[in-house]
Amino acid sequence: MKNATLRTKKGLIEVELSIENNRMSTLKITGDFFIYPEEALEIIEQELLGITIDKEQLKNKIEEIYKKQQISTPGITINDWVTVILKAINL
Repeated sequence: MKNATLRTKKGLIEVELSIENNRMSTLKITGDFFIYPEEALEIIEQELLGITIDKEQLKNKIEEIYKKQQISTPGITINDWVTVILKAINL
């Protein structure tokens, strides 16, 4: 398991993940931030499973999830999510 933490303007994001064949095989996100709707965090975790570890693919997939689920994370940007995930896998 790999993990990382990122302090954002409005909270702390913590991720724990596993990689198999350059794809995310497990992902758990925790922290002290607000996300709406509440079930969006589980949706993000599930939707990112199997994605190839690539900065642009991560960013595009997270943007797609935000639009599709109408997610709001005050003070946390899509780039924050990408940064903490890549930090966990040392990229």
